[in-house]
Amino acid sequence: MINGIRVFDTVLDGRNIKDTVSRNAADFWKPFCKSAGWKFSHERVHSLSDLEYFFSKKIKEDIIIFSGHGNENGFYLSNGECFSGEELTKFPNKNHGKIVIFSSCLIGKNKELTEKLKLYFNSQILISYRHLMYDRFCFLNESILLTSMDHFFKKGKSSFTETDFENFQFETEFMKNMNEKYVKLHPMVMT
Repeated sequence: MINGIRVFDTVLDGRNIKDTVSRNAADFWKPFCKSAGWKFSHERVHSLSDLEYFFSKKIKEDIIIFSGHGNENGFYLSNGECFSGEELTKFPNKNHGKIVIFSSCLIGKNKELTEKLKLYFNSQILISYRHLMYDRFCFLNESILLTSMDHFFKKGKSSFTETDFENFQFETEFMKNMNEKYVKLHPMVMT
């Protein structure tokens, strides 16, 4: 059973670098978590030092979502710094074993990067996107995935396996072209 989601949100609008409020995944996840009966917390992160600070604290939620820009090099923060799992000190043991989602474009296209991030977080599962994605389709895919995971855990399963993820991809195959035409592969990947 999912006990909660922690969102680390960074500003997306590169045209207005001084804008520190328009990007807010909390506007979606807070009411969604409330309706699902899950806890929710949200942090704005603008730099690697912000991440390091928040990672040093106990993260009580099972799911960590990073919401912001990404590419094959990593997750980009508001100040332009990139997080790829190498820039910070060791992720604290007290936060190991989470499910980590990068709600960001193209991170899933780089298998070496996703494996490095999974190892850095010592996560059960790391989910990312292999395509360019609009926020609304990230929210749609992630909410369906997390609801599916919650059902598995409520049935007594202790983990969400690669086979379970492949079944999720098969069941949501019809959505792969909602974000972009002529997409051949499901946008989400699991590491």
